[in-house]
Amino acid sequence: MKKFDIVVIGAGPGGYVAAIRAAQLGLRVAVVERERPGGVCVNWGCIPSKAILKSADLYQQMKNAAAYGIVVEGLSADYGEVIRRSRKVAERMSKGVSFLFRKNGIELFAASAKVLSPTTVRAGDEEIEAKNILVAVGTAVRGLPGIEPDGKTVLTSDDALAQEKMPGSVVVLGGGAVGVEFAYIYRTFGAEVTVVEMEDQL
Repeated sequence: MKKFDIVVIGAGPGGYVAAIRAAQLGLRVAVVERERPGGVCVNWGCIPSKAILKSADLYQQMKNAAAYGIVVEGLSADYGEVIRRSRKVAERMSKGVSFLFRKNGIELFAASAKVLSPTTVRAGDEEIEAKNILVAVGTAVRGLPGIEPDGKTVLTSDDALAQEKMPGSVVVLGGGAVGVEFAYIYRTFGAEVTVVEMEDQL
């Protein structure tokens, strides 16, 4: 059984930063992560959404270029390529986290974790021992009764970040930062958009 000073469960912004700092302080560190390192922000949040927003902003500017004396003829957008670019950006950032693990001597277990005891964690089929266990698993998306995501017509934000086809129309449930970002993206690329928000303002 491999032994570590600390096992970090989860390689999101809390977990990977803690793991790297622990390694810098001289501890033997393992990280258990079932998805790609980096967490939601790197893989399915801030990073890919901002990459898509950059494309949307550029497209919007080009559509309005005539106001600045610049005529763009035959302007079109390949939304599938916009999404593929954003996934590449996220993948590159995730690889950066993996590189930092290797650089700092951190062992990454690409598996689901189960805490068996205060000093033992199962990482996939392997059991590892640690003096300390840090649980940094983040949160899960809350579902809505009667509206079950199917990845086709009812999408989570993760689904939307991977869907390469622009819908003709879309209803965005929630007028927070994520909802408004998607509303702007969809509208910029031509979809009819309705935002539903239960509060008085976005």
